[in-house]
Amino acid sequence: MVRVLVRIYRHFDTIPQAISIDHYRFYIISNILYTLAWGVHAIWLWVFFSLGIYTLMWVQLISIACHATAIVFNRKGKHGTAMIIGMSEIIAYQILSVYLLGWNSGFQYFIVAISLFPFLKHDTSWLIKGLLSLICVTSYLFLEINVKNLPPVYTLSPLAQNGFNYSNIIVCFMFMATWGFFLTFAVQKTEAIILERNRALYLAEKAMEQAELQRQLEVKERDMEIFRLRNVELKNSFDEIARRNEMIEEEKKRSEALLLNILPEEAARELLKEGFTRSRKYDLVTVMFTDFVGFTQIAESLKAEDLVLKVDKYFRAFDEITLKYGVEKIKTIGDAYMCAGGLPTVNQTNPIDVLNAAIEIMRYMDQQDNHLFKIRVGMHTGPVVAGVVGKHKFQYDIWGDAVNVAARMEQNSIPGRINISGATFELVKDYFNCEYRGKIEAKNKGEMEMYFVNGKNNGDPGILPETV
Repeated sequence: MVRVLVRIYRHFDTIPQAISIDHYRFYIISNILYTLAWGVHAIWLWVFFSLGIYTLMWVQLISIACHATAIVFNRKGKHGTAMIIGMSEIIAYQILSVYLLGWNSGFQYFIVAISLFPFLKHDTSWLIKGLLSLICVTSYLFLEINVKNLPPVYTLSPLAQNGFNYSNIIVCFMFMATWGFFLTFAVQKTEAIILERNRALYLAEKAMEQAELQRQLEVKERDMEIFRLRNVELKNSFDEIARRNEMIEEEKKRSEALLLNILPEEAARELLKEGFTRSRKYDLVTVMFTDFVGFTQIAESLKAEDLVLKVDKYFRAFDEITLKYGVEKIKTIGDAYMCAGGLPTVNQTNPIDVLNAAIEIMRYMDQQDNHLFKIRVGMHTGPVVAGVVGKHKFQYDIWGDAVNVAARMEQNSIPGRINISGATFELVKDYFNCEYRGKIEAKNKGEMEMYFVNGKNNGDPGILPETV
């Protein structure tokens, strides 16, 4: 019983990957509607079987199937399709029930109860909202005008008819009350998630501000020291002037080293020489994304300081691994780590280099004594454009459809696995053991061929057995 209750709670509380945060509230509320609807139909199936009304008994099976289908579409993020299926079933069923059992059976009240449902989805067009509401009004008026005074097809006893009427009124009120409760719950849940994310962002911004303040203080102290040295040099000998020049040269090298630390060497040299960098197109680049699965829940269970230390530790290790295989780190975005092979130095081995780096990252994470942080990896190979953006705080970045596809590969991966596209598979299939997953729906990309990487073809499993 406890397991059943837990599964029911997770059914409403857990957000599938396909659900964006701005649709979370509607997802919870619509899940309640579809679940309550098929549950009521299951009860009616038994009732109509007991009453010997087999026509309506079989109709319940169709209704249950409709709402189960709506739940499937809803969990895939196709809320509009799910809403149309669910509302169409409810309206059609109530018209049929009133026609067969009569106006006094009370089934028409459900049409009124669902008339406000389309308005709960904020990004649905007003034309569709108005059309669905108009269908509800038209259906109710049709029953009021044309069916209300007709004799029912099935004659029920006064007890059964009152039972249907009163139970339908009670269920409608229970439905609206439950809907209102979960609307409040969904609002609170969404606001809590947004607040936690804003808090993490605030802490990160404060850390950056403190680092910038420390840097400015160091620059000011250094400038004061240089000014003092200049005065000494003017008063003393040429030896002091030479010393000052050596210090300036050292500072210049330090600045160059800092620039080389945040930009690829080729871009940094061009920036130092020309004062700007030119964007460049690369025809064969392998882009890799990693992220920590369930990072929001991890953040809730750790102190902010501990969370930052953990993420910093792992990303430092990732930096060492990507450097080892000649893979260029592009940036980190929250808990996501992005890197690419085949730039700025062009090569043909970058799909293998990046995949080797991914396997070693998986090995490293599996060796850590921490079961909270599990990563998933996705990669894709294709053309990109690379360049430096920004004026005061330079950032080397890449653009192109290959970046978007790599991100979709990561989103469709699972903890402890490396998910690659069909394009990458064609380039590495002779060197790695890959498992075909079929064509999988990727957000805004349609169906795409995907493969899990199980290890290297030379007998080295590549990934530790526990994570395969």
